[in-house]
Amino acid sequence: CQSVIYAASASKKGGNAKEIDNNGVVLAGEACLKAHVSRYVVLSSTAVTRPKSLGYIFTNVSVGGIMDEKRKGEERLSSIFNSQAGSSPLSSSYTILRPGGLEEPKKNEILGPSALEISQGDVLAGIVSRADLAEVTVELALSNVANLRNTALELYYTDSVQPCEGRFKPLLSNGAIPRLHGDTYEELFRDIQPNIDFYKS
Repeated sequence: CQSVIYAASASKKGGNAKEIDNNGVVLAGEACLKAHVSRYVVLSSTAVTRPKSLGYIFTNVSVGGIMDEKRKGEERLSSIFNSQAGSSPLSSSYTILRPGGLEEPKKNEILGPSALEISQGDVLAGIVSRADLAEVTVELALSNVANLRNTALELYYTDSVQPCEGRFKPLLSNGAIPRLHGDTYEELFRDIQPNIDFYKS
């Protein structure tokens, strides 16, 4: 098996965040390691490492501690892969995709890579359609480039970008956090860095 995508999540309609967004992520990751799956792609959320941000607080309260559990799931996943997976390009790896806010279904269009921005460090966010998110997720799962190994990245439309917290506003323009763009997915993914979790300031 080349890749596995974990897109399950608790919501206001039901589900237990601890079991789905934490334990489920980890159990599926362990299964990927056991089966030598090349890439495990996990959908998480922007601001998941920023508990003081409005996005984290609002979402966490709205869906029973879901952001707390998403972050715990990320940390546990990173730990098991870093301790069990080898450094060979053929060994299993994970990619955590943290989308911005999801647009309503009535706006669910695929705008494609030229409309998207990727950053790393969990400092910038925005909005993205479910359709574009789905396409990017599949492209990540099918890609075999080494720079996607054991890393996390944020995804949103370029024209919607904003800082997760006010203190990160300078990062929109000072170049400390690369803002990645491309007309193709190959170009969009090209400068993603491996082994990134969050920006420490």
